[in-house]
Amino acid sequence: MVEVRLFANLREAAGRDSIRLEFSSAPTVCKMLERLLLKAPVLRGILYKDGKYDDRYKVLVDSNMVFPEDFGGRTGTRFAILPPVSGG
Repeated sequence: MVEVRLFANLREAAGRDSIRLEFSSAPTVCKMLERLLLKAPVLRGILYKDGKYDDRYKVLVDSNMVFPEDFGGRTGTRFAILPPVSGG
């Protein structure tokens, strides 16, 4: 079981603050995103632009930030996706 925490506009779009996904072992970020988008397809238009992951959205794996170039190799059981932060 993997938990993906969602914040701000992601939470609003999905209608919940977390989504649980079933895996037999700890998935990579890529596998988690694939399964997440099957369960909450509305997130595709937010997280992907022109077919690429929108790197303004930060992914945390077990509390450590993972960059898109490492999505295929990093595994975990607790994920969080954070929206872009605007300053003022």
